[in-house]
Amino acid sequence: MKRYLAQIGLTFFSVLAAAFYLPDQITQIMLISCATLALLFFLIRKTRKMIFLPLIATAAALACAVNLLYTAWAVKPVTERFTGKAKQIEATLTDESYRQYGKYCYPLETDSINGEEVHVKILLKMGRPMDIKLFDKVKFTSDIVPTVKQYDLAKNYYITADTKGMNYTVSETDNLPLGYHIINLRKAIRKSIASLLPMDEANLAKAILIGDKYALDQSVKADFRYSGASHFIVVSGMHFSILIMLCMWVFEKLFRKRYIYFPLIYLVILLYMAVTGFQPSVMRSGVMMIVMVTGKWIRRQIDPLTSLGVAGVVLPIIFSPYGCGDIGMILSFSATFSIIVWQKPIYERLRVKKAVKRRFSRWLMKGINAVIGIISTCLAANILVLPLSVFLFNSFSPMTLISALLLYPLIWIILVAALIVSLFFYLGPLRVVAVLFSWPLYGAAKLTLWLVNMISSFPFAYVHVRSLYVYLWIAVTLGMFFIAYLLRKRCRLYPAVVLLSAILFLSGMIVTTIVRLNTVKLEFYAGKSGSAIILNHQGRAHVLRFDCDSYTAYDTLNYLADHFGGAESEIASRNGELTNYSRLSAMECPVKHALVYDGIDRPYESETDEIIFTGDSTIALDDGVILKTVEDNDRLLLYLTDGDKSILILPDSYPVDKIPDDMKSPAILFVGKTGKNYDRLSCRSLFIYRVRGDSEKVPLPKYKEYYDLKNKHVVLDLKQH
Repeated sequence: MKRYLAQIGLTFFSVLAAAFYLPDQITQIMLISCATLALLFFLIRKTRKMIFLPLIATAAALACAVNLLYTAWAVKPVTERFTGKAKQIEATLTDESYRQYGKYCYPLETDSINGEEVHVKILLKMGRPMDIKLFDKVKFTSDIVPTVKQYDLAKNYYITADTKGMNYTVSETDNLPLGYHIINLRKAIRKSIASLLPMDEANLAKAILIGDKYALDQSVKADFRYSGASHFIVVSGMHFSILIMLCMWVFEKLFRKRYIYFPLIYLVILLYMAVTGFQPSVMRSGVMMIVMVTGKWIRRQIDPLTSLGVAGVVLPIIFSPYGCGDIGMILSFSATFSIIVWQKPIYERLRVKKAVKRRFSRWLMKGINAVIGIISTCLAANILVLPLSVFLFNSFSPMTLISALLLYPLIWIILVAALIVSLFFYLGPLRVVAVLFSWPLYGAAKLTLWLVNMISSFPFAYVHVRSLYVYLWIAVTLGMFFIAYLLRKRCRLYPAVVLLSAILFLSGMIVTTIVRLNTVKLEFYAGKSGSAIILNHQGRAHVLRFDCDSYTAYDTLNYLADHFGGAESEIASRNGELTNYSRLSAMECPVKHALVYDGIDRPYESETDEIIFTGDSTIALDDGVILKTVEDNDRLLLYLTDGDKSILILPDSYPVDKIPDDMKSPAILFVGKTGKNYDRLSCRSLFIYRVRGDSEKVPLPKYKEYYDLKNKHVVLDLKQH
């Protein structure tokens, strides 16, 4: 009878996380089923003796009940009571603003709504930044809508004020809470690192030390993602362990009394959680670290799974039941569980066990086993993280193991050196210590950026799941390992399973590559007001038009990120018919090249390579893909040719007499609204997403195939068309 707390906590957390993404009706069915099973398990003598079965069923039922009750009593009253048009809001900025999906986000806590004193969290999203400081009060009028993005819901923002522009007034506050000083400490840490390092290296050090991921450029974050090293720039258990172990070693040397240095360690844990902004992975690591330190204080061995189970129960109480649905929290729990359960068995199978007498050989053996320890930790973590990454992000990186081996020592150096730099920077004469440690910090950060960029540039460094072969590979690999586990001499079969899995994976990538090289597709996304046109040429995405409404844009950008990892190029026009490429970059969908109108007004900053062109130009987008542009009165006509296929993309009501004669009979014509004399055009296939009312006669071009794209997603295979 052991680890019951681990079983209860992990089950409670897992079911809460699942219920966050499921409809209430499914959660209710789960509640009834789990409660029924729990009752049966308690009534049946045999299952009652197997105490873990009724405990797990009870924990699952309790998690479903907590989710439903929290939704009914805490979330719905807020969304139903305060959503509506033109609400007068007085609120306080409670945390640092950030930019996400092309908008500036301000975490607020309301003081009043329409004159009624109300204290709820609300997320304000604006197209342009506000002139506001931390814990200032702001008054504005805006529509309030229920939050739909699960990322914001997991952060406990149940209502959102989303506006492009508004009138607002800002006033300073006199009573500054403790959180103000904590955030100022975070800013001081950033300033100390930024003062001694170049921008790129400083941003990496800030991300590793305090989890400031918004400091990193999109290209750097993409490199970490493509190299399978994203977990290094998110504060997690590894960062916490290094920090706390270092502090314990220092405190033990300075203070011999346990009742002195252990409370100091608790204070460091809480302070680090606060400085990093109580991020989900930090909260999980902090709770586990508190349990571990408590065990050391009372001289008791704490089971890691039990401490993880405690975190699974405590975090929903501290954070909120919806916080369990945070993707970072789910991945953190999954990786930690996998490491606790499988790291040691994998290490025991792989480590060098033969004893040697020579001192050099012993050190060599220890070094080899240290490397094997990193490998076993990485392999164990990916047992659950890899399937989850495929399921959640439709992608994964096969380079995770290589990144772990190369980057772990460097991340250790960056974390320790950045901590020392931030501690000694403001200590007057001791600032020389910060300067000295900034040198290894700079070298480790620069080498890390170079290695990550190099690894991410390897072929197939990042696999986007756009076919069934990845799911097949995962299923077959798990099946082979299960069969090998059931057979005798399974240890001898594991290497063969790994080899067969690698062969299957490489075969799938080769076949996918061959298919990709023969892929030429045109994809249309038509929303309520606007559309997107994407050319998929040999696995590369070229965004030819992008003027979607917000919901269609969000889905389209997610599709681009999941299936292509970004866009090879995008057309950016002057008047907004084709939205500026920075909107894609701001939504973490990298764009390699932007074909920008000469003189375009750029509302946002972007690091995408710009190719300035005039209205009438001929540009080679890809092998055999030629784009011709014609400008009329700030409107851009696009004429695309790929071999013998020709595609004409017209803005709304584009004048026919401005269309060159050699473009008036394309194979495919895409248009929003038709205009005067459009019947003079001819095409094989006509795609249209906005049609005038029946009372008006709409002149349509001569066509053989007609497609109404309104509120539809259409994929046209140009190889077969």
